[in-house]
Amino acid sequence: MSAGAHGTPLFQARGLVKRFGGLIAANDVSIDVAPGEVHALIGPNGAGKSTLVNLVSGLLPLDAGSIVLDGADITRATPHARVRAGLARCFQVTSIFAGDTVRDNLLLAVQAHAGSSFRFFADRARESELAERAQALARKVGLEDALDRVAGTLPHGAQRKLDVALALAARPKLLLLDEPMAGMGPEDSARMVELVRQLREETAILLIEHDMDAVFQLADRISVLVYGTVLTSGDAEHVKGHPKVQAVYLGTEDTA
Repeated sequence: MSAGAHGTPLFQARGLVKRFGGLIAANDVSIDVAPGEVHALIGPNGAGKSTLVNLVSGLLPLDAGSIVLDGADITRATPHARVRAGLARCFQVTSIFAGDTVRDNLLLAVQAHAGSSFRFFADRARESELAERAQALARKVGLEDALDRVAGTLPHGAQRKLDVALALAARPKLLLLDEPMAGMGPEDSARMVELVRQLREETAILLIEHDMDAVFQLADRISVLVYGTVLTSGDAEHVKGHPKVQAVYLGTEDTA
């Protein structure tokens, strides 16, 4: 599935540049994501993946380039404005409220994006629409039986699922998943792969991931980032067979 198959891409980043002193962490990077697409971003450590995600999500300012989401220019938008425009992100480090229950976490997230007035929690819990939305999110990520569990007591895999659910509360058009399989064993990774596969039915996904098995299972397209530059972009077979990609991961060639 390519952007061309869908016409205009949902998300377009063009000519992104980010410098840290003499280091160019993003060097004229262009990437797009089509509606309903899982576009994976891979590369060795230090390739610039985290910098690129921070540029897209607005945590770092651009030195050059443009970012458009669903026709809206969000190049200079704040992170919160990008969320309102339809961009949500899950970080490498899970960002849940560990001392609250799963239900409380989801209610707070749902309310934050519903624009409800901030009242005492007992009042919020009685708002049936928000409660139903929170339950629906728990069901979507497989946590419906853990709603009353304290989030910090959940296993790592379940905490990552909760993190995804919190991002989904924003009803994103594009979901940035930053290494969702990090720290997971094979069983949890398989569950997360299945969850991501289901999520593509409602949102486009930009996936940053080191688990290459998961990437090859999920991605419609894969872009390989090396030294802050996109080395190549294509489907799994293209990337697997690309000699410079093989060199980067096997360390057999200088790609500079």
